[in-house]
Amino acid sequence: MSTMRRRIAIPLAIVLAAATVPALTGCFGNPVQGLVNAATGGKVHVGGGSLPKDFPSAVPVHKGKIDTGLGVGSGKKEIWNVTVEVSGASAVSEIKSQLTEAKFTTQEENTGGSDGGTIVADNKTYGVLVVVTKADKGWIANYTVTPDSTSN
Repeated sequence: MSTMRRRIAIPLAIVLAAATVPALTGCFGNPVQGLVNAATGGKVHVGGGSLPKDFPSAVPVHKGKIDTGLGVGSGKKEIWNVTVEVSGASAVSEIKSQLTEAKFTTQEENTGGSDGGTIVADNKTYGVLVVVTKADKGWIANYTVTPDSTSN
């Protein structure tokens, strides 16, 4: 398994597990944050419908309504997960262009045509996994951002 995949696999599993709680309950706000804080010792920050306050400005996020935003951990070990509504499967190429313009290098890309796709990219500071897919209410792009373990 490549270093990039290892960097993203474990944090992605944690973020997906944490993101499932609000999705299943339909609640975004203090009740969920309270439960998450109790379970994690306060190291998960559920941002609800906005980017987490400390989301890295170096990572471009596609313009659209943010459905969820959260951070897990703290300091140089924090990871972030953001879901944003996009117009369709073509958002994959738009997001890749945004990442390239922000000096990220694409490690892997799977453009599923009309089915969406994935992008794995990194720079010297962050690794980014983006999945574009059709959800119940339309198209979404889910970003998982991890710090580069070699930059710590």
